Amino acid sequence: MFGRIHNMHLLVAALYLFLSCAKPVEIIIPDDPVYPTAGTATVDNKDVANHTGSGFYFATAQVINHPNSNLVYPDVSVRTPSSISYLPQYWSIDGNSAFKLLNSSLDSASAYAFFDSLAAIPDTSGFVSPISNLAVYQTIAVRAHQCKYAKMLITKIAVDSINSIVETTFNWVYQPSGSLTFPAK
Repeated sequence: MFGRIHNMHLLVAALYLFLSCAKPVEIIIPDDPVYPTAGTATVDNKDVANHTGSGFYFATAQVINHPNSNLVYPDVSVRTPSSISYLPQYWSIDGNSAFKLLNSSLDSASAYAFFDSLAAIPDTSGFVSPISNLAVYQTIAVRAHQCKYAKMLITKIAVDSINSIVETTFNWVYQPSGSLTFPAK
């Protein structure tokens, strides 16, 4: 019994010496943080705490309020036009972003099939801002800041026509390199 305990102490001591002599682990912090290139987001036009709504900024994969003290403008903002329809539209606050409808599906299965199979934006023509008459199961291409591209699939729209408030939820994939081809999942 004493021999086993002694051997275990020798093993622990040897392991300690081995580990203490090992090269320390180097932690590398990138100069540029790495942000997600895909996800789900919800934006709205609720007037809350000095903000006229929220929008999505692809470069940092964040929903941000606007206006904001950092003067960062979202790539995608939503509003209801001043018409009877109350159908929401996406628009660019600073005029840099633009949108292009790529597909309208009748059901979620065909919408997700199109969205998932869309490997690249076919061309850069036909982008507009605002893009009106948004509906669930539409796939939209976005030309974001610095001419970088994203694709979005609208999965939910909620409209409060009494207060002119609209909220949209979408799945998105962003290409931070500026290429028209999307990163593989």
